Amino acid sequence: MKKLIALVTVFAFVALLAGMVAAQVDTRSPSEKLDAGRAYLKLLDQKIIRLRKAGKTALMKQAQVDKKSTIARMQVWKAEMEAGEAAPPPPVAPTPPPPPSAVRAAPGGGLFGWGLNTGISAGYVMGKSVMVARGDLILADPMGIGPMLGLGENAVAWKLGLGGASGKDINDVEKKAIPIFVDGVINIPADVMGGIESYVGGGVNYVVYGSKTSSDARTGSYGGQIYYGIQGDIGLGGKSFVELGYSIIRSGKVDLPYSMKGVGINFGTQILL
Repeated sequence: MKKLIALVTVFAFVALLAGMVAAQVDTRSPSEKLDAGRAYLKLLDQKIIRLRKAGKTALMKQAQVDKKSTIARMQVWKAEMEAGEAAPPPPVAPTPPPPPSAVRAAPGGGLFGWGLNTGISAGYVMGKSVMVARGDLILADPMGIGPMLGLGENAVAWKLGLGGASGKDINDVEKKAIPIFVDGVINIPADVMGGIESYVGGGVNYVVYGSKTSSDARTGSYGGQIYYGIQGDIGLGGKSFVELGYSIIRSGKVDLPYSMKGVGINFGTQILL
């Protein structure tokens, strides 16, 4: 019997302790607490009215004190609720910046940053075994001839070149010459040739140095060249090309020029300086 009484006493103590802990730890949200506080205030108001009618002044005053305490707690809960609503969202971790990329030269700057388009080529004039080489400065169309001809803005280009030729002239005399070239080039739209970039060109040349023998150097007279070429990028840094045409390079006396002429083929590539 004594053990049963002791067990009941321990159980009652544990239940009382649990109730106290539950009263101390309130997991309700501030809005839920406010709703419960409003309901409790209604009950207190009704209780105060009954006590006033019954003339129980002491109990009425105790209920009024309880009402003031409840109102004070409700103000705290309201402040907590407003603070929770106004609280900013947790900060988002900033996106790390991308790793720095390697600095590259501006496109179109060329080897030396001059932005000059040039071309070099070497060729062979058949018949008399004449070797020809030239270097050109390739210019855009400053006069807008392309649109005048109904072509695109970049359809026409100009070449200013300096070259060298060595071989036999029409009289089987060994000759060497340094000509200057002025050419005009018309680019043919690729869709016309089934996707192949091609062009036609032609111009004049003038020998500023020509020789009959190593001791017989003289200027020459005017010559010319005309050619058809195809071009494309084969990985040499610019568009490479091959040309088939006919050229005449005259050097020697004006009245009896020593001409190196014939059908020839040239290979070359463009280089942006």
